[in-house]
Amino acid sequence: MTTPAPVCPVPAGYTSLTPFLCCRPASRAVDFYVEVLGAEVVSRNDLPDGTVAHCELQLASGRLQLSDPAPDHHVVAPTGDEDVSRSTVAYVDDVDAVYAAAVAAGARGYGEPSTFVTGDRYAAFLDPFGHRWAVMTRVEEVDPAEAARRVDAWLQDGLQDGLEEAVSDGAAGRTG
Repeated sequence: MTTPAPVCPVPAGYTSLTPFLCCRPASRAVDFYVEVLGAEVVSRNDLPDGTVAHCELQLASGRLQLSDPAPDHHVVAPTGDEDVSRSTVAYVDDVDAVYAAAVAAGARGYGEPSTFVTGDRYAAFLDPFGHRWAVMTRVEEVDPAEAARRVDAWLQDGLQDGLEEAVSDGAAGRTG
């Protein structure tokens, strides 16, 4: 009797973390992610009314799943407000091109791409379906200890700038 081959707990093509997004309408979201992120549709199951019950997209090195809202399963789309409770990070070949494509396709940008202290060129946008994306391209190899030092210095500078602004605002608001 042969022993069955062990089953890998993570299926081929997946990583151990696979985001699932609820989008309204999901069919337009599929088109947006294909156009902007270069995703490829792996599978898609539509309901008779045309809504997307489940869709899987392959990105450069990971999968993304999405659907239309499914209230019976407690899956609802975001409201589209600028303030969100989560952000999806995607490393891409050209952050500037992806950001430009996203904005051209209706995303709300959070500032032009810039190079962050960790060696990543970075930009963020809110897609037309209410999901925040941070897109990055590695442009400099930075040793982890050096990256930590740079981030600490960046945070300290930001805290110092915030403190100076608060003191300035407080002084400007005083009378007498």
